[in-house]
Amino acid sequence: HNFSSGSDTMVKGLNPATMPHALVNNRNGTFTFKKLDETTANADNTDNYWQYRQVGDNTSNPFPSFNGKEIQTIFFHRNRLGLIANEQVVLSRPGDYFNFFVVSAITVSDDNPIDITVSDIKPAFINHTIPINKGLMLFSDNGQFLLFTESDIFSSKTARLKKVSSYECDNSIKPIDMGTSVMFVSNVGAYSRVFEATVMDDDIPPRIVEQTRVVPEYVPKNITMCCNSTAVGLVTFGTKNSNRIYHYKYFDSGDKRDQSAWYSWHLTGTLQHSVYTAGSFYTVVLQGSDYMLNRHEYVTDATNNNSYTVGGNYAEVGNPLKTARWFEACLDNMTLPTSMAYTAPGGMNVRKSVVTLPYTPTSADYYVVGLRGQDVDGNDIAGTVLKADSVTTNSATFLDVNLTGWTYVCGYAYTATIELPSYYLALQENKYDVDGELRIAGLNFNMGVSGPMEFHLSSIYADMDDYVHYETGMTTESSNYGSVPAELQKQIRVPIQKKNEKYKLQIKIPDPFSTALISGSWDGNYNQKRHVRR
Repeated sequence: HNFSSGSDTMVKGLNPATMPHALVNNRNGTFTFKKLDETTANADNTDNYWQYRQVGDNTSNPFPSFNGKEIQTIFFHRNRLGLIANEQVVLSRPGDYFNFFVVSAITVSDDNPIDITVSDIKPAFINHTIPINKGLMLFSDNGQFLLFTESDIFSSKTARLKKVSSYECDNSIKPIDMGTSVMFVSNVGAYSRVFEATVMDDDIPPRIVEQTRVVPEYVPKNITMCCNSTAVGLVTFGTKNSNRIYHYKYFDSGDKRDQSAWYSWHLTGTLQHSVYTAGSFYTVVLQGSDYMLNRHEYVTDATNNNSYTVGGNYAEVGNPLKTARWFEACLDNMTLPTSMAYTAPGGMNVRKSVVTLPYTPTSADYYVVGLRGQDVDGNDIAGTVLKADSVTTNSATFLDVNLTGWTYVCGYAYTATIELPSYYLALQENKYDVDGELRIAGLNFNMGVSGPMEFHLSSIYADMDDYVHYETGMTTESSNYGSVPAELQKQIRVPIQKKNEKYKLQIKIPDPFSTALISGSWDGNYNQKRHVRR
């Protein structure tokens, strides 16, 4: 943006061709990408976007310090538009987002732009910004800075910039706002490290916790994207063209974090993009030559087509005097087929149902889940799971079944796996006896509406056999054959009879039915073994 051709040359303003451009919503389903010049402004019946210098000269009213540099990021803060170029942080006049020149060449005004430089013993090129309650957090490769004011007025006279911490931050992964804290990534080691920073006040160092401390070799080094939902309490990390994503789940109760856990998903296809919005997690994945947009619900949006009720009917949903809980199918790429063609048996024909799909399945591990329907003998059934006998372009074939009149969905089945940790007796809050002998007799679970589960118990010793405890979660009385095959609540006990550090227990959910683990507890025998406790 350097336009001076000589010491006597006066340039009236910034060049729109090299300033940020705009993607404009035309409000008719189309978008236009264009520069914000005087021609565009006049065509839209507005003033010129990038305001010209009205007073002064190059000495009394100089160009903003980003002039002649590449702009790294754009942000809004305290009713000002901010631009960052290398170590320069420039904010426009308040409420006048396209004006970066001073109000008067002879007096200082609180409405003047803010132009400040970040300084540090290491290069402090700013890569990311996040507005927070205490000010504006700035992230460089090797440090974090806070732009704030100690006054009620945020102006060039009251703006302060200070370094608050010296943690390395990845320059390609934008930090995310978690509501009351900020999370950022450092991938300088063999694996990525994820830090959470809470700024208490401008004169108090921020509280920074490494949330990957408990899983130091879990999040890979090459992650390229992250997104989050503060309402759901989830942060997601992923790598483009990978089929695995990593979730950090947290839940705060006041000043205490009651839940802090990591888990991962294996996607069908490879990840291209991800975002949270309106209580759902959206992913764009590449499957073969098709780009698929998948919605993963966290706030249930159940309908008659993809869910059925337990203990009631559709009309009773929302009735405070009735019980009507939703019980959904769980499939990757779950979709409602656009149509179905049934072939009746006879001659060379066999009974089969061919469903038409909005995409082409890439695997024969393709299933249909019948939520409501009848079998070939006309009996009412619910919760039927069938594997496709064959798949082809935009269709899947199911033999020996008539899907006419069914309410059903199709998709890929997957197995959810939960591995439980080792348990220790707490002598007092946050103090556990790791020296005593604790033999776990069994684990007790309270379940909500749940489908079949498998509890895989294995020993750390290779010469001992594994044990699998199967739990259907289903009701089997003949009177229930035409209704939802699951109980509203159930208690399960899994026998262990092993020392707390000598076994591994995994809960596997192989079938496409939702599962609710409400609570769990253990019981066993404890011996202090004469160790001194301090």
